[in-house]
Amino acid sequence: MQKLRVFTLAMLAVAVLAAPASSGVYYEARTTGEGKGSELQAATVKAWVSGDKAKIFFETTGNPMMKPGDYLLAFGGGQTLYLVSPKDKTYTKWDMDAMMQMAAGFTKMMKMEIHDAKVEKLEERPGEIVAGLPTIYYKFRTTYRQTMKFMMMSQDNRVEEVRELWVAPDLVEKALGVYLRKTPPKTPSEDFNRLLALELEKVKGIPLKIRTVTTTQDKKGATQTTVVTMEVTKLQVMPVPDSTFEIPAGYQEVSLLPTGESPDQGEGEENPMLKLLGGKKKQ
Repeated sequence: MQKLRVFTLAMLAVAVLAAPASSGVYYEARTTGEGKGSELQAATVKAWVSGDKAKIFFETTGNPMMKPGDYLLAFGGGQTLYLVSPKDKTYTKWDMDAMMQMAAGFTKMMKMEIHDAKVEKLEERPGEIVAGLPTIYYKFRTTYRQTMKFMMMSQDNRVEEVRELWVAPDLVEKALGVYLRKTPPKTPSEDFNRLLALELEKVKGIPLKIRTVTTTQDKKGATQTTVVTMEVTKLQVMPVPDSTFEIPAGYQEVSLLPTGESPDQGEGEENPMLKLLGGKKKQ
């Protein structure tokens, strides 16, 4: 019976990996967390992927920049992103360069710096079956010192992040990596980003499960730990029509403008993206 189960899983893996890219992939994923701040990353998503295009629908989300029912459209493997809000009938081009510039400006104002960063690969071995596919297990440890000085406030924290990945090495759909990322979101420190990418980009394939344990210790010795786990719970090959990646007719474009202006009020609930970033609807 065990041999039959292994054979069946192997055949399923072959079917998924050998299918033509044009057939597309559908998956469901869940992110949960423990510890302060982890609730911001909590989410359940459904996603459709075809080649370098993806639609990522948020059934639930703790991210204040979006709300349940919103979805991301990705093109060029994530080079171009749109946040679409069916409730507001709006869409926003998510300009990552502009957002990083804003973050860099905030970091400079707060005098936030990262020192003594180090990334180590601790383990690599065959992993467990995730969403019906065999995986390779990786374990990395990142350590650094983070300082901040702003007005009368200062921080000097030591951070250790242990990141475990269960990776399907032969998944080929490029846009799977838009949400199922090996690397964490970029920081305003380009040197730190390059250091992380140097190690994690050596991992070939798409992570189907990621568990990250972050421990922060302040200069008084007090520690705080957060645990965030993302896992794909379902994955299947299926036809994905091009219409999946179209913005519905009649939706109004919303721009991201770091002007500090109050967003225009329209009918219904205010878009959280505008509230946080000071954008306004295009006239």
